[in-house]
Amino acid sequence: MSSMRNAVQRRNHKERAQPLERQKWGLLEKNKDYKLRARDHNDKKKRLRALRQKVAERNPDEFAFGMMSSSTKNGVKITQRGAENGTSGDLAPDVVRLLKTQDAGYLQTVLQQTRREIERLHEQLTSLKHGVKINWVETDVSRKKRFDEDGNEIAELAPFRHEEDDEENESETEEILDKDQRKAKKQQQRAIEVLSNRLEALSDRQTQLTQALDGVEEQRAKMKGTVGGVNKNGVKFKVRERSR
Repeated sequence: MSSMRNAVQRRNHKERAQPLERQKWGLLEKNKDYKLRARDHNDKKKRLRALRQKVAERNPDEFAFGMMSSSTKNGVKITQRGAENGTSGDLAPDVVRLLKTQDAGYLQTVLQQTRREIERLHEQLTSLKHGVKINWVETDVSRKKRFDEDGNEIAELAPFRHEEDDEENESETEEILDKDQRKAKKQQQRAIEVLSNRLEALSDRQTQLTQALDGVEEQRAKMKGTVGGVNKNGVKFKVRERSR
């Protein structure tokens, strides 16, 4: 009976719209919209109630050693750094310059290794793409030699073959060669694909290392005062060359 009752055509449900005189207030709020708004309002009230309780239970004599080295500015916590906070503080310019030199040396070493790896993979890829085909020829080394009673070698007579047998053998040999060639070609294509992906990754790494090395060299040059730059006010400056 329920299937018959559901099969009857029913009037389409239409939600009540905002009256014309209230259209300036926007769309008419539905029950689902009110539920979301009410849930958010109640969550905010709970959060405010918990904060008020925390403030009411606060101990005015509370002390922590972190209060000695921290302060607030416009409600934002500011912590002291360097020697003021008990650490080693700022490094001397000579020490920083030495560290930059070590960083540059490490980057140069890794960059050279990457370049050598790229050259090696380029050679492998070229040999795979333009390889030399080798045709193997059967030799008579594996054939057994026969001698008569006097010690003379007996010449083997070639077996008699029909033309049909020769054609069948040739067709079978061609099929075997075709299968081997297809298999070898697939393996070669797969190897080329793997090498190409590896080369692409190494090229990206080389680009990143080059950019990092250029950045370190630029920092070292600025510390030595041999190049210009931009000051804290955003003004570009150049180092004056010595008059000749």
